[in-house]
Amino acid sequence: MLPQPLLRTARSTVFATVCVTLAAVGHSLSSRDVVPAWAVLTGFAAVLGVSLTLAGHERSLATLLGGLLGGQFALHTLFGAATQPMIHHASDAHPAARGSGVSMTLAHVAAAVLAALWLRRGERAAWSLARRLAERPVPLPRLLVVEPVAPVVRIRVVAADAVASIGEVLRHQVFRRGPPDRSRALAWG
Repeated sequence: MLPQPLLRTARSTVFATVCVTLAAVGHSLSSRDVVPAWAVLTGFAAVLGVSLTLAGHERSLATLLGGLLGGQFALHTLFGAATQPMIHHASDAHPAARGSGVSMTLAHVAAAVLAALWLRRGERAAWSLARRLAERPVPLPRLLVVEPVAPVVRIRVVAADAVASIGEVLRHQVFRRGPPDRSRALAWG
């Protein structure tokens, strides 16, 4: 089996790639501004670092939801700062921009809840498989091999043939132990 640090790194890399890619694409589509490469790489490094730290144990739904909410708002802030000049005071923002901020927040919360539910199912499945493999280790290549199933052969046996074959088997057996015949026991008694 592969070493545990390699599995943690692979799992965290895939997670960070998916998270940052979805966040960058979503930000670009909603704001119509392309996220600069340095911001994407910075977000990837941050998400990878956090996910490497948390990848060693099965996480609860609350932990996943909190991490996803924090990560989404951190990436949103990073990508927003990279694509637009920062507004120093929220009161300076246009009223329409404040309204879109509420809808953006609700979209982030909804996405975090859905992703947390989805990830929790994946966590349960992955850790269940890991526990079963730890109980009874099976070489990895053997898990991937599909063994052919032998066809089921049905044999039809006629009752008369079965009785005849039993009689032949019993005819050649010799009994030397056991109680005496009933007639002998009654004769002496």
